[in-house]
Amino acid sequence: MEMDKSGPPASNKDSPIDYSILLMPFRRRSTTDLQEAWPVLESSLEEYGISCELDMDQFFITFTTTRAKDPYAILNSRYLIRLLAAEVPPRQALKVTYGMPCYLIYTGYHLGGLCSKFGIKTDKYVSRKKLLTTLPIQELEKLTGCSIYLRPNNDMVAAMGPIKGLKLVRSIVEDCIVHNMPPAHRVKRLANYVQAIKGVEGLRL
Repeated sequence: MEMDKSGPPASNKDSPIDYSILLMPFRRRSTTDLQEAWPVLESSLEEYGISCELDMDQFFITFTTTRAKDPYAILNSRYLIRLLAAEVPPRQALKVTYGMPCYLIYTGYHLGGLCSKFGIKTDKYVSRKKLLTTLPIQELEKLTGCSIYLRPNNDMVAAMGPIKGLKLVRSIVEDCIVHNMPPAHRVKRLANYVQAIKGVEGLRL
């Protein structure tokens, strides 16, 4: 859950934001990781004109920007906030602020989620979401060069890494949720393809 409060439109036509606040709750079990990464998180966002405050009593993080140096920084920081909300390790999530490509693949009935987009019924989604948990994450990470975070409770798969790898991850997730294709089978086919390509390259050498 997050809340966005935006102030009046910016007078500078090149800057879409004058003032914005984003609030993000976090789980108690994430406290230690957040505290350890907090100095890096705070200093990294400060470079973009974004301040953040960690509330250990209410378990909230408050992100605030006023005339950010990069007017789109608060928009980009939403990826960071959503990654943190999905309990992606803070130091890994921070990489999105340095320009690392990131896909947030919503599998459920969120706006733009796969179930909403393709009209998948609830009973089918329940079984396919369970099927998605059989995804061999470590193997797929090696094949794609991406860090992958499967978060069924958030109805989301987060992935960070090269664009080509991200597209493969999205394709496998979509095939599972939309077409009921076992992800382990897709990953095995991908591994065989990669091995075949390496074999051809070896022959060429």
